[in-house]
This record gives sequence, structure tokens and C-alpha cells, in this order.
Amino acid sequence: MINNVDKNKLILIREDDERITDLPLETKEIGYYKDSWNRFKKNRASLAAFVIICVIFFFILVGPYMKKYDLPDRDSTAASRLGYLTPRIPGIENLGIFDGTKTITRGKQFLHYMYFSEFGEGIILEGMPEELIEDINHPDYENVSGITVKVDYYKYINYITSYMPERYFGIIRENEINGTNNDPLGEVRQTLTKEKFDEYMAKNYIIDILAIKESVNPNNPDEPYYQYEVRINQFLSSLNQLPEDTYFWFGTTSRGHDLFTEIWTGARISLLMAISVLIINTIVGLTLGAMAGYYGGVLDLLFDRMVEIISSIPFLSVLTLLILRYGSALWVIVLAFTATGWIGAYYTGRMQFYRFKNREYVLAARTLGASDGRIMFKHIFPNTLGLIVTGYALAIPAFVFAEASYAFLGIINYSNATSVGMLIQQGQAVMQVHSHLLIYPSLYIAILMIAFNLFGNGLRDAFNPSLRGVE
Repeated sequence: MINNVDKNKLILIREDDERITDLPLETKEIGYYKDSWNRFKKNRASLAAFVIICVIFFFILVGPYMKKYDLPDRDSTAASRLGYLTPRIPGIENLGIFDGTKTITRGKQFLHYMYFSEFGEGIILEGMPEELIEDINHPDYENVSGITVKVDYYKYINYITSYMPERYFGIIRENEINGTNNDPLGEVRQTLTKEKFDEYMAKNYIIDILAIKESVNPNNPDEPYYQYEVRINQFLSSLNQLPEDTYFWFGTTSRGHDLFTEIWTGARISLLMAISVLIINTIVGLTLGAMAGYYGGVLDLLFDRMVEIISSIPFLSVLTLLILRYGSALWVIVLAFTATGWIGAYYTGRMQFYRFKNREYVLAARTLGASDGRIMFKHIFPNTLGLIVTGYALAIPAFVFAEASYAFLGIINYSNATSVGMLIQQGQAVMQVHSHLLIYPSLYIAILMIAFNLFGNGLRDAFNPSLRGVE
């Protein structure tokens, strides 16, 4: 027993004036969101994906304004004459890549004439046989239908649209065989009035004058009325610059529009719609799911039956019917994706709130008099945030991919807007000849999907409360 212990055997181990106190904490208290950010930073793949997403958003915001070309009209003939140009990037072109060159196969007569033409100077870079340069009728090439050469494609397009069409000699042969009188320069010949002729001469747009015709002035018969048939430098008239000074980083589309600008314009539209769909689906689905999961009972039963009815309607039917009735306006696409899109958020919210509503800390908060709103928002919602944020991070690329897929299939066809899916559809039709029209829009979709998937995985781990404090 303690009472029988001899006190003389006890040893005092501290002085009476010595005080024992707790040591102060040497680190600051870390909140839930700060701890989540610290865990997220340690995931290098997710952090790299976050940086890529920020870069993509930067180009979406400023990309459409980085390369501005003052084309006469988006659907004009002048713009379409600049179609299918290959990518050319300043500085990088000196490395032999993205230099605006292309390998083409054309008839020997056409190449020979272009090689010695003053307007065609510098177009053929390599591949032109020396025998054909010296003698177009060289016997070694008598039965050769086409010669493959490497050309500066910007200058080449300017040549065939401004000076001599590719079918120039073919039309001449057809005239000889069929006895027709088709104009071989018809595709490049332009007729100008006196005023337009003087304007183009002042700007040095005119290459040469093919003919001058005098006719009766319809407004004043006493004055002569002249019409000038000329060949015009298409690059100068459309872009106000020469081919060697022109850079399309991703090339041009079939209509002559800058593919770099078109991709980011289409991406902006897709992401704006994706964010709109996400906000609507979140507000509707998560609110209804949280109420059903937390309160349960009759309310849960009614919501479940309603969701089952709505989810049984095929999405493609909803999308098709809305497009047939209202067209492919942007609000129609948003409405179609939100008509049934909130159901996923509903099930997520219902499952998570039903799972956590009877946990000990929730019962303790309810015992202390916390309101239902405070319990749902303060105690349950943070524990469900990891799964919810992950799902929503993946919802954005899922919408972009779905919208691009339906646009590629032709179901969604915007009349006055650009879509990445529509660009992929156009590129797929000519991918064997002009592969850049398919590669760059597809790369955007692929990079966006991979980056958001890695980003979503990182958010899921970062917002998981069970991992708090775990290294």
C-alpha cells in the first residue's frame, strides 16, 4: 500500500520553484483547404495537368486575337483562294519544320513553265530534274505523267490562284481535242472597272493586264466605259502582304481562315457551354440529391421515381428533337445537355449525403442544436467534396468531347459559330492531302481530355478528408 511506503526513501526530482508548462506549438494551424492544396502540389502529374489547363485557358481567352487577318469576308472567294496552306511558324521554320513547304506531284509542262516564270521564281525548292529544266521534251521523261517536287506552298498557292491555274495546260489540250474555246486563265482572270483598276494599281495588286475592253457607259453614253481584265496578286489583295511574309501557325482551312484562330474560337464556345451546363447541372442535381439523401423517406421516393422517368429518355432523342425544332443555336445545345445531364449530379449528391448523414460527428452536431442547413453545408458537404469535384472536373472534357463528337457526325451544325468537332469533320475529309486540318483539332481534344483526367484525380485525393495529414 502507498501509506506504508517509507518517505525517507522518496527522492525529490525538482525544485519547488520550478514550473512545468506545455511547450508552444512551433507550426501554424493548417486549415482544410490549405492542407488540400499542399497535398495537391505534391502530385506532380496533376500539377502538370493543371499548368496545361491554364495554358489552354490562356489561349482560349487571347488566342482568337493573336493572329488577326483582315480578310474581305469570311465566306468570300478571296479568302477561299488561300485555303489549305500548311503550317509555318517564324523562327522554327529555320529548323526545317513548320516551314510552309509541301511535296506535290504535277505535270512536267506545268512545272517547267512555273520554274522559268518570273512570278513562279523560288517556288520549286527541290526535286526538279535537271534534264527537264534544260529540255521539256527530254526522252527519259516522255511517258512520265507527273513529277514530285518540294515547293514553298504559300508561293505555290499564290501562283495558281493569281497567275496560272493548275489546269491551264489541261484546258488548252481539251480545247484542241474538243474544238472548244474555254479560257485557260478563267480562274485567275478578273474584270475591273476604271475606279477599281486605279485603286489596285496604286496598291500594286495587279500583276499584269490581259485585255482592255471599251464599251458604252450605261449611265452616260457619251463617255467611254473601260473594263480591265487583269491578274491580281491574291496574297497582297487579301492579306496586304507577300507569301514570304505570311505565317499561319497551324495552316489554313478550306475557306482560307487561320486554323489557329478557328481552334481557339471553337474551344471558347465549347468551354463556355460546358461551364454553363456544369453550373446548371450542379445547382439542380446536387440540390435535389442532397435533399433526397439527407431527408430520405417520401421525398427520396418521389425524387427517385421522377429521376427514373427522366433518365429513361434517350439523350440522342432529346438532342435531335430540339435541333429539329429550334435549330443548332447555342442555347438549344445547352438545354439538351441539361435536360438529363443533372441526373449524374443528383445520384452523386444523394449517395454522399445518405452515406454521411448518420456519422458520429453529424449526430454530435445535431445534438448540439445545429440546423439542417449548417449540418449539410458545414459537416457533410466537405466530406463529399472530393468525389463531387472530381466528377465535375471530368464533366467539362466529357461535354467538350460529346459536343465535338456530335458536331463531327453532323448532328450539331452551327450556322454562325465554329466548333472543334466541325473542324475535325472537315479535316477528316482531306486528311490524306492536308493532314494538318485533322491533326491540330484532334490534338487539342486529346490534350484537354488527358489533362482534365489527371487534374480530376489530383483533386479527388486532395479533397479527401481521410488523407488529411498523411504524407
